[in-house]
Amino acid sequence: MKALGWLLALSLLAVLLAAVLRYSPGYVLIVVPPYRVELSVGLALTVTAGMFALGYLLLRAGSRLAGLPGEVREWRARGQRERGATALAAAMRAYLGGRFGKAKTHATEALAAGTAPAVSAMIGARAAHELRQPEERDRLAGEAARHDADDPTARLMARAEWLAAEGRPEDALEVLGTLPAPHTAALRLELGLRVRIGQWDAAARLIDRLAERNVLSAADRDQYERQVASEALKARSADRDATQEVWRQIPERVRSDQVVALTAAQLLEQHGDAAGARAIIERALDTRWDSALVLQYSRSMTAAPLPAAVEGVASADRGAPGSDSPARVAPGDNDTALRIERCEGWLASHPNDAMLLLSLGRLCIRAGLLARAQGYLEASLSIEPTYSAHLALADLHQALSHQEAAASHRDQALSLALRALDAMTGGRRRAFL
Repeated sequence: MKALGWLLALSLLAVLLAAVLRYSPGYVLIVVPPYRVELSVGLALTVTAGMFALGYLLLRAGSRLAGLPGEVREWRARGQRERGATALAAAMRAYLGGRFGKAKTHATEALAAGTAPAVSAMIGARAAHELRQPEERDRLAGEAARHDADDPTARLMARAEWLAAEGRPEDALEVLGTLPAPHTAALRLELGLRVRIGQWDAAARLIDRLAERNVLSAADRDQYERQVASEALKARSADRDATQEVWRQIPERVRSDQVVALTAAQLLEQHGDAAGARAIIERALDTRWDSALVLQYSRSMTAAPLPAAVEGVASADRGAPGSDSPARVAPGDNDTALRIERCEGWLASHPNDAMLLLSLGRLCIRAGLLARAQGYLEASLSIEPTYSAHLALADLHQALSHQEAAASHRDQALSLALRALDAMTGGRRRAFL
């Protein structure tokens, strides 16, 4: 539109000039001794305009010719940039697709073209790492270091991951400490490294930070918290006070976890604090029922029945499962009585739990209530046959001098144990020397 306007304006000017000069009586005299040239005004103006146009065209042609080498260089550079961008995009697609050989090749092309050198070099370095080419990886990482002075985060993160993969967690943590600002991925990597080297207090703090950022899923958070709490208990289990101190520092919602509660209870029992272990298991079971945990409730209390306890058989009717008669516990064994009472309370809401019935049978053996123990153990076997219940019944019948029944239960326990071993090993047997 602008060009059309200029064309119309020039055409109008030409028409006006032609109309004026057609009737003009003036002339132009050019004297160059010994020559003398006389021209009309119109012709002189026409010749002047033509010479001006010719000079302008010559100047433009000269300027274009002078700038032609620069234009060629720019054209070549533009083509190189386009090829570099294409190679970089291809390298990213290949790397994300797991085609690390192609990713390294394309990244090298992009680096040679000078396209995003820091990014191209890091893609190539990561691909070389996946191809198990440490020398090439380090060379490309060095190239990236020459261009990422403003933000070395990508290179440092990759370096930390490589060190972690090489089994050097301490060095990886040192590299993470040089990051300009720890971000989510760095915190996740640090958490894994802290767990690996057993820095449980630092790992617990990282779990809280990642949870605040809504990064960890519920399952991952539970798994990390379970592992950190359990290992922290084991690491500081020198005595009862140290174990209790760690237990108090564990968050309330983690204490009900079966693994954590089981670990704490076992450690306290090792230190002779049976009451503390009992309280931990009871609290965990009241929060979240777990059959494996209720089995631990009686495991440490199991003991061979005393000879004097055989008289408990005579009161079988009074102590049978479901009877309203209170449990007769050996004098001085108040902890066992409390455990039996608590288990019988749980039995009202979990009547078909085989592990609970097995625990009650073990506790009754400990208390000397053999008839009652037999009833609970047989009830457990009727729900789920286990070699632990068969062994407990075998010991019970042995104490009662029922040799045939004891032998039968031992055989059944051995059969179940071998069946479980076959299921775990696939029938294979290995001799360990």
